[in-house]
Amino acid sequence: MYSIDEMKYIAAEVCSKYETLCFDEKDPDELVLFSFTWIENFYYVDPVDCARDLDCIETIFNMHSIVTRLVLENKYSVNIDKDLIEYAVKSLLALGELTRSEYQFRDCVVKNIQELTI
Repeated sequence: MYSIDEMKYIAAEVCSKYETLCFDEKDPDELVLFSFTWIENFYYVDPVDCARDLDCIETIFNMHSIVTRLVLENKYSVNIDKDLIEYAVKSLLALGELTRSEYQFRDCVVKNIQELTI
């Protein structure tokens, strides 16, 4: 069975290292559970590859919905392996960085096109 205190401890370590998965004492336990079940989705699935496949995205969202419900009903135990968590967090951060880079590139192209047409 998972321990919210253990999850919050690991989250604090991740937060200090990667500036993500940061919680404070006011955050409800359900938010911590939701976040850990989301990260758990990417222990063995590359989020960058998944983001390029609509079926994968749909599967991840459906699976997360089911797992979150089961966790809240105490019918599922979150795997809180620190190495897998760190791997998944790094992968998700890579997806975020890729997304930001693509938007920055797109914005630059749009700006250049606008300048050429003015």
